[in-house]
Amino acid sequence: MDFDTTGCFLVLLSFTINFMWGCVFKSLGVLLPTLTEQFTTHTWIIGTIASITAATADIGGPSMGIITLLVNVLQARHFQRRYTLACGIGHVGNAVAFLAFAPMTQLFLDTYGWRGAALLIAGISMHQIASAAVVRVTKAQYEPLTDSLDNHQDDTDKEGCSSRGKKSCLHLLKAIDLGILTEFKFWIAFMCRFGVTCAFDSWMLYYVPHLEVKGFPPLVAAALCSAAAVGYFLGAIVWAPFIDRDMVKCSTAIIISSLFLTLSFVVDPWVTDIPSCVFVTFVCGLFASAVYTLVDVLVKDIFEMDRLVSAFAWVKFFLFVPRLFGGFVPGWVYDTRGSYDLAFIVIGLVPTICLVPLIIGILRKTTKGL
Repeated sequence: MDFDTTGCFLVLLSFTINFMWGCVFKSLGVLLPTLTEQFTTHTWIIGTIASITAATADIGGPSMGIITLLVNVLQARHFQRRYTLACGIGHVGNAVAFLAFAPMTQLFLDTYGWRGAALLIAGISMHQIASAAVVRVTKAQYEPLTDSLDNHQDDTDKEGCSSRGKKSCLHLLKAIDLGILTEFKFWIAFMCRFGVTCAFDSWMLYYVPHLEVKGFPPLVAAALCSAAAVGYFLGAIVWAPFIDRDMVKCSTAIIISSLFLTLSFVVDPWVTDIPSCVFVTFVCGLFASAVYTLVDVLVKDIFEMDRLVSAFAWVKFFLFVPRLFGGFVPGWVYDTRGSYDLAFIVIGLVPTICLVPLIIGILRKTTKGL
C-alpha cells in the first residue's frame, strides 16, 4: 500500500522541506525592499544574491539540495500508483509557507527589524530536522553473508593500486551518469522545470516589491500572497486524480498548466485593484504548483527506476541558471525603468518557451512516457 507508515512519513518530510524552502525564499522577497534600503544598493544586486543562495543549495546542497533530492527519489521508489498525489501533498508545504510566512515576515520586520527577522526565520528552519529523523528505510529481510566476500577481499589485495584506482574512477563515472546529459528526454524534463523555476522564483522574490511599487501598503502586499497560497494548495493536487488514473497524460497537463502560468504573468501589468490582484495571484499559485508536481511525475515516467537519482540530481544541478536569471532580470529592469511590468511579461513568457522540447518529444513519439 502506498500510504503506509513509511509513505506517510516520506510525504511529511517532503511537506516540511517545501514548507521551509517556501518560508526562507518568500521571506527574502518580503525583506527585499528593506535590505536594498539598508545596504544602499541596487535592487538587482540583492535579488541576485538571494538567487545565488538558492543556486548554491542546488549545486552544493548540504542544507536543502541533498535532502530534497533524496526525498524525491525515495518517494518515486515507494509510491507506485499514487505518486502524483504524494508529490502534490509534499508541495502543499509551499502553500502553507505563503499563507503564513509572508505576513509573519512583515510582522517580524516591523517589530524586530531585518536582523531579528532573519534570526527568527533561521530558527524556524531548524524544524525540518525533526521530520527527517522519523524517516527510516527498512529491509524486508537480510541476506546471509557468503564466503565469496572473503575471496573477493583476497583478490582485491592482490590487485595493484593503479587497477583499484581505475575501477574506482569507473564506478564514480557510472554513478555520476554523465551520459544522461546527452539524452533528449533529460532536456525535456529540465526545460519544463527551468520555466516554472524561473517564473516562480521571480514571483517569490519580487511580487511583494512589485505590489508596493503599484501603491499597495506593505502589509496589504504581503497579505495578497495568501491568494497564491490557496491556489498553490489546490494546484498541487488538482491533477492527481486524473494522472494517477491515466485519464490525462502528464505531458498534456504540463502544457496546459504552463500556458496558464504564462497568462497570469503577462496580464499582471494591467491589474491594479485588489480583487483582480487576488484572482491573478490565485491563478499564478495554482498552475505553478501544478507544474512543479507534474515535472516530478514526468521524471519518474520517462526514466528507469535505477536512474532516478541521476535524473533528479542533474535537473537540480542546472537549476542555478533559471534561479540566477529570475533573480537578476526583474531587479535590473526595475532599476532601469522604475517598474516591474516589463520584467513580469518577459519572465512570464519563459514557461511557454520552455515547452518547445516537450512538444518536439510528443510529436516525434520517440520518448517513452510522454
